[in-house]
Amino acid sequence: MGEEERSSYEKQLNTGEVLFKDGDPGDEMYLIKSGKIRISKSAGDVEKTLAILKEGDFFGEMSVIDGSPRSAAASAVEPAELVIFDREVFMNQVRENPLIEYVLHTLIRRLRETDEQIKYLLIKNEEKRLIAILLTKAREGTQTDKGVLINVSFSFENFADLIGAPLEKTKSIVENLLKANLIVIESDKLYVGNQRNLEEYLSYITLKEKFGGGG
Repeated sequence: MGEEERSSYEKQLNTGEVLFKDGDPGDEMYLIKSGKIRISKSAGDVEKTLAILKEGDFFGEMSVIDGSPRSAAASAVEPAELVIFDREVFMNQVRENPLIEYVLHTLIRRLRETDEQIKYLLIKNEEKRLIAILLTKAREGTQTDKGVLINVSFSFENFADLIGAPLEKTKSIVENLLKANLIVIESDKLYVGNQRNLEEYLSYITLKEKFGGGG
């Protein structure tokens, strides 16, 4: 019975074995008893290693705390043994202290925002990066008669910081999107007129980049 109980809270991974993928549901967090775990994130064909975790490290806590899907992938760099913590057991303890619960939720929100920025920065082409951000923000935006209002105050400086591009490059990208009637800007407000058109334009420039469409 003791061995049976132990195995229900531990997991063995072989080298290269994937524990979970980016976007998977998550109701467990893990402590590494032995071995190493790679945490990685992909954007298109680019995969970036965010961390290599070792014995004594824990991971998977973000999904356990806020109930969101996994924000990165985890796989074994070498044979690993993990101790598993169930979400309900963990959260029941956290809820006993409202301040701790609030602090943890705040930290997780900030980490997820950082993860989102990393995902975009993995996209090398600045125009594709900006469009990907606009499409994501449009899903959270407000529908108006001009299109979907993005919940980010617009200025060229703000958007240059957002996509990590020089100011002049950002201006050129935004002006091209305006000329193509893909976005509307009024004062500090930016609207995506038609998300489907913007998605198709993203597909177009991706194909053009892939097959060498020239300048």
